[in-house]
Amino acid sequence: MTDPSDEDALSWDGDDALAAPRRPAPLIDDRAEDGRTASGGGFALLLVGVLGGVAVIETAFWIRSAFETQIAASLTPGAGTPVEVLAFVLNLAGRVLAIAAPLVWYVVVALRVRLPSRRLALLLLGALLLVPWPAILAAA
Repeated sequence: MTDPSDEDALSWDGDDALAAPRRPAPLIDDRAEDGRTASGGGFALLLVGVLGGVAVIETAFWIRSAFETQIAASLTPGAGTPVEVLAFVLNLAGRVLAIAAPLVWYVVVALRVRLPSRRLALLLLGALLLVPWPAILAAA
């Protein structure tokens, strides 16, 4: 057995006051009636995954439309005058932003929005707004 004086050596007077505060009980009881944990988030998780796939497909089509032969002809700086160089830089920046927009929108909304209904609504809105119209109209 251990000597009681050994146990006293492992603690200080007043240690209990410095202990981490106890966490309060959760306000929402997420247990089902029979004691199991209620899930209910499976459908929302499935929709977030599907909308993530839509964002990847939209990005692929934006890449396709950015490098089409008709549009690629406008990717020349011209004679090199300041106005032509500025137009070239703005054209290139617009293409890069168009390619990155679906994935950036998905990542920002998925990581920053906490309420599942609002997250799904914003992801659906982004999927509709960021449709790559140049690729869709070129295929028609």
